[in-house]
Formats: sequence, C-alpha cells, structure tokens
Amino acid sequence: MRSRRLLFVVVLGALLVGALAAGTASSKSTSAPATVNIAPNAAVLTDSSAAWFCPGLPPALPHGEGRVTFANLGADAADVVVTDLADKGSATHVPLSVPANTVVTKTRDQLGGPGALTVEAFGGRVVVEEGIEGAGALETTPCATQSAPHWYFAAGTTPRGIQQWLVIDNPYASDAKVDVTLRTSSGLRKPTALQSLDVARRSREVIAIHDVAVRQDRVAVAVDVSVGAVVAAQTIVYTSAAGPPGVAHALGSPVTAPEWTFPGAVGHPGSTAVVAIVNVGTDVARVDVQATVNSSKPVLSPATLTLAQDDVAWVQLGHCTAASTSSAKSAKACISVPDGVPYSLDIRSEQNVPVVAQALTHFDDASNVVGAVTSPGGIQPARSWAFARSAVGGERSTTLSFFNPGAEPSIVNIAFVHEGKVGHPVTVQHLIVRPGGALTVSVVGGRRPPTRDAALLIDASRPVFAQRLIVVADEVSSSVGVVVG
Repeated sequence: MRSRRLLFVVVLGALLVGALAAGTASSKSTSAPATVNIAPNAAVLTDSSAAWFCPGLPPALPHGEGRVTFANLGADAADVVVTDLADKGSATHVPLSVPANTVVTKTRDQLGGPGALTVEAFGGRVVVEEGIEGAGALETTPCATQSAPHWYFAAGTTPRGIQQWLVIDNPYASDAKVDVTLRTSSGLRKPTALQSLDVARRSREVIAIHDVAVRQDRVAVAVDVSVGAVVAAQTIVYTSAAGPPGVAHALGSPVTAPEWTFPGAVGHPGSTAVVAIVNVGTDVARVDVQATVNSSKPVLSPATLTLAQDDVAWVQLGHCTAASTSSAKSAKACISVPDGVPYSLDIRSEQNVPVVAQALTHFDDASNVVGAVTSPGGIQPARSWAFARSAVGGERSTTLSFFNPGAEPSIVNIAFVHEGKVGHPVTVQHLIVRPGGALTVSVVGGRRPPTRDAALLIDASRPVFAQRLIVVADEVSSSVGVVVG
C-alpha cells in the first residue's frame, strides 16, 4: 500500500508539473474562481478543502529559518503536493505523505527557494501553517484557503528601525492587477507605483511599505483587485534599532465589518500593546472599544473614537499616562488594562459603518517576554477551530483564549492530534466559557518542556472565538485559528 501511495504522489507531481507549465491545470490552486464567495476568515477547513495558499515571508528574513507545518486531522493518510512559486527561477514541486492524525513540519528551504507556496492535499484533512523559528524571530500562522478581491491590514507602523512588508500572492494561471491604498497618520496615500500593479500569474509581489510611507506612526494597508484574485499577508520586523528584535506576521482580513472581537491577550510590564482601527467606509465612524477582563472585576472604562473617512487610529492597551485619554480627540486613546490580567476586546462601529481592526504588540521585557505579535480581529464565531501546532523549539508555554459572544454558556473541549492518535486530556475538557465572557487556558507549559508537537482541535457547544499564544525564550507568536466547517 505504501509503495502504491508513493507511486501515486510521484505520478501526480509529474502531472502537475506538466499542467502548470502549460497553464491548464484544473486544481483549485491554478484556476481563479469565476465567482467569489468570501468567508470572513481567511482560513476555513471544509470537507472539500484541498488547497492552501501561503504568501511567504519577505526575503529580508533568513530563508533557512522558515517553517511550514502540515497537520493531518483526518483518519486517512494525505498525499500532499507543495508547489513553490519561486521569486527567482521556475516553480518546483515537492510531494509529501502525511499520515493520519499526524503533524509534519518542514524547514522552508526543504520546499524550495524564497517565494509563495501552494499546497494541495489529496485525502485526509490537512491544515497548513507557515512561519519562522530563529534567534529573535518566532511566528506560526495559518495559510489561507481562499483568495479574495480585497485584503485589509489596520496595524502597520514605519518609525526608524521598523520594517513593514506587504506580500501579494497570485497562485493562479492568469495575471492579476491590484491597487494598494495606504491610510496613514499623515493622511490617505495612493502611491502611483502601487496603482494598477501587475502581479504575474503564479508569482508574488513583495512591497517594502516602509520605503513608501516613511517614518509614519500608523500605516493601514488595503489591497483592491481589479483583475483576478490574490492572497495578501503582512510582516512587521522590529530591528535592534527599535529595541528588542521581533517578527509579527499575519494574513489580512478579506472583509470589513462593523464589529470585531479579540478573544484574548495579557498585559505585560514591558510591552506596548495597541489595537488599530481604520475607517474604510464612506461615512464618519463612531467606534466603541471595550476591554473586558476574564474575571468579573475590575470593570474597565471603554474608549470612544470618532473616525473620519480613511482615518486610522490606535487605542493603547495598558500603561496609560496622564497625557493619554479615552477621549475621541486623542490620536492614541488608552484603556487602563492592568498587567498580568487576561482580557478580551470588543470593537463596535455605530450605524454599521465598516471598519477593520487589528492588534499589534511589541514586548521588550528581557526577563519575561520579548518580540512582537499581531493578529486581525474575528468577525464570526464558530463551534470548531483548529491550530496546526502547539509546540516549538525553546517552548515556555502555549495558551488558548476563547470568547463567547452568546447569551448562554459554551462548553469547550480541546483535543491533541499527534503521532497517529487523538488525545483528550482531562484538564482541558468541559471548559466553561460564560456568556459574554472570555477564558484563557494553558495547553503547554510547566517545568517540563514539550517533547512533541501536536495539532489542537477545539469543539464548543456554542460558537466562540479562538486565539493561540506561543511563548518561547526570546519571542512570541499569536494567531487566530482555522475555522473547521
């Protein structure tokens, strides 16, 4: 049976090479959809999910430190073909076999040179994450299961020592054309070089936003597609010139919404945490930002902002000073979140004016946590979520945060998928997330470091939002989950 599967993968890879070269491959990853039905989450695992799109990190980061994880959550083995849309040279193809209920992580250079990846799975139920593991750099986030005509990033910044990269991936057999709009602390910008920008078929464009919007405190990015469909990701790199180094990477949001939810964060003494909000509508947006600690006390005063069309504002989370305020007149309002207390965020725009919200945190407490994290907010809760990884090298802890927006309690169960097994530790079963409340639970931690990586499956009795935080010796990673349809 194993030899037949290997033969199948080899033959499939050969067929894909020929089809891709001719531009006639029939798989989801090579033909742009005729009609686009956009889910609010960039990554959704369904029974028919077969293709994942990974835009990749910018080439300014060490390619050898890149990682790609394949987690097969199904009871059947999966045959996987990874197509590397190399920035230089021709596309290459790597066949893999991922056994049932198993996690496989590859270094990025094992899959080809710098570029975007298209991952096609045949059999099983495969979740794919990409990221980086290295000195002063940790990130692991899901790849996308859909392309879209629009992508939004609310949190960006380009002061001295901070790089902001935009990566646009076109995995299809026809060219795409996009417009990139920047909403900055000094106003709206539509750089000529980024209008009607051609993204050739099966390639990506890597744009140094910090070279276009120079020394801007706030930079929100929008990618609008006039021809075709693309996938977009953003990477923010804190160099030593900006303090402790760190890498924060996330897919964009394919939709806008009047309400956004962040299920979990924890204030740290040496951190600068903000939630960025950008008004992408045509009307003035009055936005309320409410932070709620996991316990019932203390009650935190909300921040209220008034955003004109194309405005982008930051709300600081914790470490408020006399100069900061929750007033709408402040360019950076502040909510007094205490250190060491888990909390959730709810952002609401009145009159259904569409906005985009994204969190960004830079940690600089060398004795505790350093690095950077970013993640978009959630729009729609779900009963089932998945994360491809739970443990990395140098692990300190992994936590999951849940927020229940409903009026009834939600009972959450967490399963660990690894080495052909699905485990259900009693300590993470029957967790109760109260109505309108949040819960943060540790899934990896303690005195003994983890000996194996495992995918995480979350099943809830009522829809919740889910977020993962991984902490290592010198970096952190935060990510929203993959919705399991």
